[in-house]
Amino acid sequence: MFLLTQIQEHYKQDDDPHKAVVDGLASTGRVITSAALIMVCVFSSFVLNGNAVVKEFGVGLAVAIAIDATVVRCLAVPAVMTLLGRAAWWMPG
Repeated sequence: MFLLTQIQEHYKQDDDPHKAVVDGLASTGRVITSAALIMVCVFSSFVLNGNAVVKEFGVGLAVAIAIDATVVRCLAVPAVMTLLGRAAWWMPG
């Protein structure tokens, strides 16, 4: 949400899709990383619980958040938005 909103705002200002992706990622990188780090720490703390199912959920959720924040939010979304260029913002009439 943060990333795409910032990219959209920068795109509306400059009308340059590549610059919008770079500026949007630069302005939200810290927020995304910090939020992911907090969530990974919280879910990792579930490992301290005595119940094996809770431990499994904690590890699974921590890994899922870490992958989502690094691979999807910081690599895949900006790459696809850059490759699509103006087509990423096309809306049917």
